[in-house]
Amino acid sequence: MERGRAAVFGTGQLGRVMAERFAAAGYSVAALSRTAPAGLGAGIEAVAADLSTPEGVEATCRRLLEEPLDVLLVTAGAYAGGRRIEETSSEELERLFWVNARLPFYVLHHLLPEIRARQGSAILIGALGALAPKARQVSYNASKAALHSIVQTAAQELQGTGATVNALLPLTVDTPANRASMPQRDPREFVSPERLADLALFLCSPAGRDVSGALIPVRGGA
Repeated sequence: MERGRAAVFGTGQLGRVMAERFAAAGYSVAALSRTAPAGLGAGIEAVAADLSTPEGVEATCRRLLEEPLDVLLVTAGAYAGGRRIEETSSEELERLFWVNARLPFYVLHHLLPEIRARQGSAILIGALGALAPKARQVSYNASKAALHSIVQTAAQELQGTGATVNALLPLTVDTPANRASMPQRDPREFVSPERLADLALFLCSPAGRDVSGALIPVRGGA
């Protein structure tokens, strides 16, 4: 049964799983990334989109709004760490703030009115680590903290409209890249992309309609 239309910004491991899970649940899905990804399942439209500039995001959102939109999923994210504040380059800071905070802001800027009008749901990916920042990852901590603030501000602005916006805050998502970069970690400690997608589906369901503005910690390790 058709449940509406969803847009997924970012088609890394988590984005692909989100797109596939929502398509399997009956949504028509548009999966957006720099290059249209291959190998996505039925019910998913792969869309090449310029997500590197405000103008590119605006053009992408205009295309999306040619049809109704009920669910917005922003899974794009970037990480950098290992350097003290005085060792952190402005290029790193700007790159992470673009992917983790500014891109989500521009997406919400253009699409939140549609989500409000459709009484839909927006779900973004924050970071549990940004709630208790550790040393040597200032760009990541600060950019994800900005994202958390954007989500909570948006929730205040959606209050009473029937629309919702929330953030899932995984500790470490189980992806091939994370396994390769942390070989000493037991993969069972990571957060399953499938479980994150199932949480997102719950938040979009009637049972999750009263949850908005939540920063939901997802620790993994089950």
